[in-house]
Amino acid sequence: MTAAPASVCFRGRGDSARLAIGRMAPGGHRRGRAGVGVVLALLLLGLWLPWSAWADVAGLRYEIEIAPTGHAAMDAAIERASLLASLGDDETLVPLALIARAQADRWRIDDVLRSFGYYDAVVDVQLDGRDPADPLLAETLAAGAGLADLPVKIRIDTGPLYRLAEIRVDDAVPEAVQSAVDLRVGEPAEARRVLSAGTAMLEALREDGFAVAQVPPPQATVDHRTRGMAVRYSVDTGPRVAIGGIEITGLERLREGFVRRRLGLAPGEPYSPSRLELARRDLLASEAVAAARVIPATALDADGRLPLAVEVVERKRRTLRVSGAFASDEGGSLLLGWTHRNLFGGAERLSVHGEIGAIDGTSRDSLNYAAGASLRLPDRGRRDLDLAFDLDAVSESLDAYDRDAVTAGAGLELRLSPRLAVAVGAAVERARIAQDGPAEDFRLLSLPLTLGWDGTDAPQDPRRGLRVEAQLVPVPWVQADGPGDGQAFVRADLSASAYLDLTRLGAAGETQDAAAAADDARAQGELAPAAPRSSTVIAGRLALGRIIGADARAVPADWRLYAGGAGSVRGYPYQSIGPRRASNAPAGGDSLLEGSLELRRRLRGPWGMVAFADAGSVTADGLSDLGAVRVGVGLGVRFHTVIGPLRADVAVPLDPYPGDAPVQLYLGIGEAF
Repeated sequence: MTAAPASVCFRGRGDSARLAIGRMAPGGHRRGRAGVGVVLALLLLGLWLPWSAWADVAGLRYEIEIAPTGHAAMDAAIERASLLASLGDDETLVPLALIARAQADRWRIDDVLRSFGYYDAVVDVQLDGRDPADPLLAETLAAGAGLADLPVKIRIDTGPLYRLAEIRVDDAVPEAVQSAVDLRVGEPAEARRVLSAGTAMLEALREDGFAVAQVPPPQATVDHRTRGMAVRYSVDTGPRVAIGGIEITGLERLREGFVRRRLGLAPGEPYSPSRLELARRDLLASEAVAAARVIPATALDADGRLPLAVEVVERKRRTLRVSGAFASDEGGSLLLGWTHRNLFGGAERLSVHGEIGAIDGTSRDSLNYAAGASLRLPDRGRRDLDLAFDLDAVSESLDAYDRDAVTAGAGLELRLSPRLAVAVGAAVERARIAQDGPAEDFRLLSLPLTLGWDGTDAPQDPRRGLRVEAQLVPVPWVQADGPGDGQAFVRADLSASAYLDLTRLGAAGETQDAAAAADDARAQGELAPAAPRSSTVIAGRLALGRIIGADARAVPADWRLYAGGAGSVRGYPYQSIGPRRASNAPAGGDSLLEGSLELRRRLRGPWGMVAFADAGSVTADGLSDLGAVRVGVGLGVRFHTVIGPLRADVAVPLDPYPGDAPVQLYLGIGEAF
């Protein structure tokens, strides 16, 4: 080809920016003007065409075929851009509507090809073997409407791949910022990468403190003789600025001092969009805040700083929660909770709850009861340091033991990062416990130390990431009033869950875009859009437990280790796995090993299916008896909601104990782990 260099125009802003390249024809008219002419011609044509060209009496259907280019990603983009393909070939159309789609497809597909670096492509669209520009086509199509599906074929000659010949930035910018332009001479001249490089440069400038920097859409020139593109970025960096005054609006009951402390921003510190976003997320971490926006001003103040406006939307202060669950081994349970999220104006949270369990249970002699209250005071002395108080009472009759207890505790929790937290506390417990003999009264002091990491993408329905919790609980003082003697001990627990989204690994096009959009929304603290119509997640869980310093029989029964039940090894009754007493009831042990594996498949709409296998072992002599591992397998159904999935699992024990039911059913809210 010997045409002269083409004028190239990039238009658009930000992430939605779009490349429009107008190749100059010999007469000087751009492709865009020709497209307008075609549309006007079609409208004028419709004024004298017979009504049959517009009306759809017999129904005009079509069957589309797009010849592959050999470039998988580009073929997928072409199919998404094509109106003929994306709007469906199973509907009836009037002839002119079909012709308009075909004409639009030529321009839309050409834009896709240019975005991949093909600037001399030919897109041939044929309707029943005829060109859509044929003035007699509409009447011909109307005459044959309803006889058969109309063949629509799209053939593409991509032509040669164009490459970047020159990349120029017309201003002095820091080297780190210029490196954000991830383009190299000789690479394919892909319009999407040329545009994204300009956006990346602007983001890097603002991250480096140039808050009012401007990077207009780049100018480019395509030379058809050399198959090359020259790209020029015009940059106006402006001054490097600091944060100015911070104005907070939207507060009702929250104190302004609390909001400023949660933001952690101070006038005079360097401006950085990522720093502002981190401050916004820190504010959203408070349960008293429903939404927050940090908006930089459009101009600098008199001191050359950039003022900020913070808009806050508070959550409703009081909530009432009702939930329930059912397991065939434990019966039903009903929980009622009340929470005040902002008790004194500093996001103090007071929660009160009550629970009734063993409703219609097959292995209980009476109902179980639990009640409690907790008060959490955030940011005590420093940001992310919370002080918590808890008071709980329980009365339960289980296969393993009967227990009436009251516990009270206080603790400090420090969030080291959005994902990592550490907590330390102290708790006292007074309990009366009966297990194969007269009841014993226990009084003990525990000093729990907890370390938690949550790298998952969603707390109720994780699709990817890792979650780990380690807890070490020394119990230095135990007093027993009964036949036994109190003995100090230490209990250690470690649990880890991992999630792998197989859909993302093989995702392409819309599925991958939807997954990314969901992740972005969750990262912003917003309600995530619906997951892709179908997805597959592999989830795994591992749990270890150990009691050190005392024989299992010397440890109060409620502190021993047990396995079995809805949150443990499904298929086996609650706490049933492990050593047995003379009565064949669970005795509990000093070592625990558990593992679970689930294959979660999201179906159409809110429905999903799960296949799972759980395994667990409890021993009274360390982890030496791995032959005692019990395995349960099963299937589950999920109905996904905004508060998490509703869960129904059916599990079968592969090696049941004598008297165990052959099947167990579990109903609840949220995934098993």
